[in-house]
Amino acid sequence: SSHFTSFPCFFLELFDNEEYDCWTPEDWLALGNAEGSPNRKPIPAKALLPTDNETPSDDPQSPPLKCSWHVVGVLDYSKEKCQYLVQKVHQNSGQTDEEENPNKKHRKGINHLVAGSKYWVPRIRLLFQAEDPRVFAERIQFALRYRENTEALLFYHSSVDNMPMWPGTPTLSTDHLERIKRRALSAPGLRRRNLEKCMEDLEKEIKLGYDRTMKSMIFDKMVMSQPEKFPDITLPQKNPECVPQTGRNVLLVNSRLYLPRDEETIIQYVASTHTI
Repeated sequence: SSHFTSFPCFFLELFDNEEYDCWTPEDWLALGNAEGSPNRKPIPAKALLPTDNETPSDDPQSPPLKCSWHVVGVLDYSKEKCQYLVQKVHQNSGQTDEEENPNKKHRKGINHLVAGSKYWVPRIRLLFQAEDPRVFAERIQFALRYRENTEALLFYHSSVDNMPMWPGTPTLSTDHLERIKRRALSAPGLRRRNLEKCMEDLEKEIKLGYDRTMKSMIFDKMVMSQPEKFPDITLPQKNPECVPQTGRNVLLVNSRLYLPRDEETIIQYVASTHTI
């Protein structure tokens, strides 16, 4: 989408769903234990690593490195980082000793495994040889969709927060505000001496919440009425309202929305809104 930068704003591992993992990190590392050996062997896997042996940056805004899947051995796990320590494994086909010394008989074209650079990688960039690759692919797809939806919602909420209050937009009346304050102060056990500062902050929060609700309703109506002019806006899904099980007095909100006389004003605002 045009409202996003050329690369994602967040690392994919932030949206990883650990429910896809069939084993704990300790269980994976236990696969390298061998009877009678005090040393743990590397666990075979594939990891998404930089192609040119560069060190990945911790800044999500830095340009992404060119990466590819490499054969690795898993060495360790860090609970603090929530990452695995892996080491690249290179396969080199070397010359046999038979060509240099005829007295030694070895087969030609033997593949030698050579250890390479070490990296700390998150779980979503690590595919163990012992796990189902189809489940791993679903895990990546879930994280990608989760990240895409999150970035779209952030852009939507950022647009609403920075939207100015148009002339004629309904505001919270003094009578309604006083009624809310009276109901809040009627709660038992409150000490009025300590409530003055709290009431000032509460009044500000109520006004901000009301104004934002009005702006959100205006913004949503405009986007739904002219979706072709807002191709980059994704409206958040609303949970279906349930019928109350018991009878209560329901406060009905006037559904009339006061839009600016010139509807192009709000369209121009959205078009020029800042990116995330």
